[in-house]
Amino acid sequence: MPRRSTYLVYWSQDAQAYELSGPDDANLKHIPSNKSAWSAWLEDISSFAFHSRSGMRYTVRKEQVRKNGPYWYGYRSFQRRTLKRYLGRTADLSLSHLEDVAQQFLLPAPSQDVVLPPSSPPSSSAPMLISRFHPPRLPLTLVERSHLFTRLDTWQAFQCTLVWASAGFGKTTLINAWLAKRQLPAIWVTLEENDNDPIHFWRSLIGACQRRQQGLGQTALGLLLSMYQPPFALLSLQSILTSLLNDLTAQEGPGIVVLDEYHLITESRVHDSLAFFLDHLPPQYHMILLTRNEPPFPLTRWRGQGTVQEFSSTDLRFSLLETATFLRQMMGSVPSDSTISQVEVLLHGWAAGLRLLCLAAQEISVNVEHYLTTLYGGAHLDTYNQQLLDYFVSEILENQPAPLQLFLLQTSMLPRLTGPLCDVVTDQQDSSSLLEMLERAGLFLEALDEVESWYRYHSLWASVLYVEARRRLGEEALSVLSHQASLWYEQHGLLEEAIDMALSSQDNQRAVVLIEQLGVGRQRYDLPILKGWLDQLPDVVVEAHPALCLYMATILQFQDEQNLPSQERMQRINALLHKAEEAWLHMGKRSWVGVISAFRALRVLLIHHSQREAVAHAMNALTFFEDAHSDADAHSDADAHSDIEVLPAGTWEWYIISLGIVGSDAMHQGRFDEAQRLLLEALALCQRMPSRQFLSEIYLRLGTVCTAMGELYQASEYFRLTLSVAGSQENSEDHARALLGQAQLSMEWNDLKAAEQYCNRAQELLDSSARGASEHCKYTQAFLYMAQGQVTTALHQLATLLVHLYVTSNAEAKDLIPEVLILQARLHLAAGDCLAAGRSLTKLDSLDATLSSIQRTKRDILQARLHFAQGETKAAILLLEQLLPIVREKQYARGQIEIQILLAFAYAANKQPEVSQRWLQQALSQAHHEGFRLVFLLEGASLINLFCSLLPGIREKVLRSYGQSLLKSLMAPGEARTSTPSLFDPRPFEPLSPQERRVLRLLVAGYTNQEIANELVISINTVKDHVKHLYHKLGVNNRLQAYEVGKHLLT
Repeated sequence: MPRRSTYLVYWSQDAQAYELSGPDDANLKHIPSNKSAWSAWLEDISSFAFHSRSGMRYTVRKEQVRKNGPYWYGYRSFQRRTLKRYLGRTADLSLSHLEDVAQQFLLPAPSQDVVLPPSSPPSSSAPMLISRFHPPRLPLTLVERSHLFTRLDTWQAFQCTLVWASAGFGKTTLINAWLAKRQLPAIWVTLEENDNDPIHFWRSLIGACQRRQQGLGQTALGLLLSMYQPPFALLSLQSILTSLLNDLTAQEGPGIVVLDEYHLITESRVHDSLAFFLDHLPPQYHMILLTRNEPPFPLTRWRGQGTVQEFSSTDLRFSLLETATFLRQMMGSVPSDSTISQVEVLLHGWAAGLRLLCLAAQEISVNVEHYLTTLYGGAHLDTYNQQLLDYFVSEILENQPAPLQLFLLQTSMLPRLTGPLCDVVTDQQDSSSLLEMLERAGLFLEALDEVESWYRYHSLWASVLYVEARRRLGEEALSVLSHQASLWYEQHGLLEEAIDMALSSQDNQRAVVLIEQLGVGRQRYDLPILKGWLDQLPDVVVEAHPALCLYMATILQFQDEQNLPSQERMQRINALLHKAEEAWLHMGKRSWVGVISAFRALRVLLIHHSQREAVAHAMNALTFFEDAHSDADAHSDADAHSDIEVLPAGTWEWYIISLGIVGSDAMHQGRFDEAQRLLLEALALCQRMPSRQFLSEIYLRLGTVCTAMGELYQASEYFRLTLSVAGSQENSEDHARALLGQAQLSMEWNDLKAAEQYCNRAQELLDSSARGASEHCKYTQAFLYMAQGQVTTALHQLATLLVHLYVTSNAEAKDLIPEVLILQARLHLAAGDCLAAGRSLTKLDSLDATLSSIQRTKRDILQARLHFAQGETKAAILLLEQLLPIVREKQYARGQIEIQILLAFAYAANKQPEVSQRWLQQALSQAHHEGFRLVFLLEGASLINLFCSLLPGIREKVLRSYGQSLLKSLMAPGEARTSTPSLFDPRPFEPLSPQERRVLRLLVAGYTNQEIANELVISINTVKDHVKHLYHKLGVNNRLQAYEVGKHLLT
């Protein structure tokens, strides 16, 4: 450890310059003004201490580590370790460089530094099919629908266009043709059933957006992929979508987003989140929804606002003219009016029916008029449609060559088709050619993209083919085909599709292997999709695999964030966790057993709010994680590796959460050193993870711990890091809490303007997001009112807040009640209302079981203040002297400083000035390194006399300068706090007569008594009388103390 330096280079707030002090204050000198003099001074010394502008301090030492001359290093003791930084050679040691190194000491040491990986697009382990982001290829023959195009051309007057009609009415073709005709670029997403998972839905949409603008919505995507990753607090979809909306707002428009097949979405959370998204869609963007039914949006409100344009089946039906045009294109001749009328009676403008009619007629080589005579003329449309579909199978499918029929039936279960996939499923080599031929022939196959040759069957055609395949080929054959498709999907990294096909083939064992592979590979859970897979597996299969037991327990616990699990579900969760735990214990997989304990810790915390039980489970989890780490060490040949490298993927997050639960409890109990160690360990693990969703929370907690320990500058840096991470993640909750943390620090540093700005910024964030930290913001504002001397305003704010906290159901908000009561009691004492303060303390006593260590300390200090206010000085001293060693052991810095200040008051009241000054100097010595000010200034004018008595005897210049700056603040006439009634009632300065003021002015100027007598033309005895009266009125004991007080009084 570096030796104590005899020289100090420090930033002087008073001089607004760097100053240099040596072994004796008499050797004080300014920093050498030119570089050569500075270098010469450095050559003559071996070390010095440096105090930066921000208050960071470290030792600078010269070391002869190279043959070609000395090098300089910086040392700082931190958390019982000595940190070291290389500074360079003497020529490198500029003041600006020393400041830069001071900032580096706020960061982890180089040996501990973790280089965060560059932000890359987070994604599921399963890639998304690019074909979903392309509209289907338009058919060669189109009926141009000019009247509908004209309506669509007004899209910029609306936020949304809703096109809803039954299958086959041409919804997709209409929008696709309009976009092509108007040459409008669009973000296109063809939805599927998996998009009922909110993560999957928004991941699809963001993925489509990123094809238009790389990086668009990247922050939202990162948050989205960690949204349902237990055991994290479930993030609000609105918060995530706000980030995406902000990105879209910054883009140059206009832009159109098309969601096709929206009728497949049945999940209310997707509907609600999309409604929110549409309500806040930037004006340069427009969304088009294509669906078979009316979606559950607030359409009445949107219609009233005029923000939605709608197209229904009535609008999409072909007119007589359009029907004629279509038949002419398909038949090659102009149909008769009677034919057109007959078709209209049968189909009512149904576009798909028209195409089926024409294809059916073509297959039997007759014209449409002749074909119509074979049907039930004038039959009800539903009856006709069924007969048409039956005819569709017999006349279209069965008229295809046998190999082509077999190909169609064998591929009917595939949601999307491409040549290589169909080759594997059908065991042939020409699938790509067949698909191209089917598309050219118009046999209800749509091309989804131009590049990778993905297709899909028309939904009606696909459903008919699959029914026919089950009838002709049989379930067993379809299972074999599905198995082949599953293998192909797995080989090409499409694990979700591989699982779907494995389940379709009823190959449960293969599905289990793939589900476990997907769960571990992506380290996140898409709960609704996962639930859909597990629901298809028999319970006996799920319970035979511990990973699936954990997944199912996760689903049951977290699938509905609005409702707590029912008793039956809780019993099911417990049973699943027990089976998983037993299986992993039997396998010797101790880290996974740790996950089960961590899961239980989280459940207890969320459901029962039982901190003690949660901590017990979390500590048990840490034991298993550490055992797994020890086992890895014992079997590893590597020299070193991190905890995260030896733990299986999927367990890391639970390890970090366990550290967080135990660390939070350590802080609650006042074991701040332990809390800091655990949180730093969690931080080191988090920084090695690809996902960073923990960072802001860990930084925030570290800032809180450092604040309690009195490491204010370190705390400020952690809050700054929280702001950076939370801001990039659009995490308004952590962002606001970090701002409030900075506000508290600014108040402690007596920068009340900055504190007010931080509070206002936090309030703006919370107003826009309606998050739970709003109560903490109101509390911080009340504290600020107290710091400003607005006692009545602060009390009113706290009274209102307290009423809200008593009735709220938010458990986290209720935890704030003790802090509110503590501040309320402090304000009542400042206002001289001992009875009201006593009532607040009584309420605090009733909450004793829930109080944190800091809250108990604050309560006891308040009790000592109440003793003082009631004239019970000895009781106050006894309580404070019993409390101080406890607070010191817990390292609660502000509490130590406050107790020492109060002891200084107490002994001054007991006429023991030497003891009083010793306590006050101890408080100053502890406070000045981190710049504590408010803890002194809140005591008001009561401290002036004590400072005036103490400061002349302080030899250390830095400490004396610090005390003088506090005294100056206390005596400043503009200080609002001076109007705050004090707990103590020292004798105020008696008014000085004009002659006494003249004597004091000359005394401060350095005149002797004789010189004062000569100057004022009075006797020396008269001067001595004036000086004696001055000592009495100023409350000082000697000339030096009178000088200090007079210097401030006369400015």
